[in-house]
Amino acid sequence: MRNYHPTITESTFNRNSMKSTITLSSLFVILALLCNPLGLTAQHGTVDNSQSVQSEILDRDMSYSVYLPESYEESTRHYPVLYLLHGMTGDHNDWITVGEVQRIAGMAMAEGTAPEMIIIMPDGLYDSFYINNYDGSVRWEEFFHTELIPDVEQRYRIINDRSSRAIAGLSMGGYGAMYHGVKYRETFSHVYAMSAAFLEVEPMPIEERSDWDRDFHQKTWGPYNENGLPENYKEHSVQEMFKAMDPIEPSQDGWNSNAAEEPPLPGIFIDCGDDDFLIQQNMNLAEIMNEKNVDFEFRIRDGGHTWHYWRTALANAMAVIGDHFRN
Repeated sequence: MRNYHPTITESTFNRNSMKSTITLSSLFVILALLCNPLGLTAQHGTVDNSQSVQSEILDRDMSYSVYLPESYEESTRHYPVLYLLHGMTGDHNDWITVGEVQRIAGMAMAEGTAPEMIIIMPDGLYDSFYINNYDGSVRWEEFFHTELIPDVEQRYRIINDRSSRAIAGLSMGGYGAMYHGVKYRETFSHVYAMSAAFLEVEPMPIEERSDWDRDFHQKTWGPYNENGLPENYKEHSVQEMFKAMDPIEPSQDGWNSNAAEEPPLPGIFIDCGDDDFLIQQNMNLAEIMNEKNVDFEFRIRDGGHTWHYWRTALANAMAVIGDHFRN
């Protein structure tokens, strides 16, 4: 379902009832404060940012955070898992300290909008973009699939199955979620990309590029080739990945599959604010996916490239991914 859902907010005011409404609202506030004098929000589940994996691939200890649902310690059952990626300049703490994952995920599970699940929040090594960089000095992609995922899915009671594994992220992490979800479609059954940095690099002589472009592009994708593009850019471009696909034939089961021998694409949800500086890149990718008959949903909401937006996006992601896990 290729849907665009811009958010329209409507407010109406009845001046005759405003006074009584304010009085009633004040009463509710007073009652809430009497029941909860510190104004605290109940937290469900637990978070831990002290876990790590000793990575031979990256030759370092790689930290990650984990959210465990309310019932985890008292149960023996296994849970679906969401891998949740942070943005550029961030680390594995971001979704706990600023993203309020414990409050948002716990509330979704407590209210029943999402089933209980484990959330793993890995460290992305600052600006690795969650890939193997051009010279192999930072092989995050390899670490993720051969070290982190096997380790956490053995350490915690996680259902070791594609249908119970999803990936999401914001900005750089939104790119990472889409990149890994599409490239490793046998691993993930659902992708939720928030304000994703689907970077587009136009062919251009190196001397005409900004200092930031030259430093960042070459660090991540390698030296520029004769066509004016970083050497390994197309290999890691989500846009190029979709362009290279054959158009997908409609199927009765609703899966995105373009070859009998390939696993289907995961369910894909793109969420970006109308004031986000990355909105055009997200819209451009949506056009490419439409041309390939990919089944996806694209939600444009009011907001920008901010944590306020990503906290609301996480609440949406919990519901979307939760519905998928239930089915």
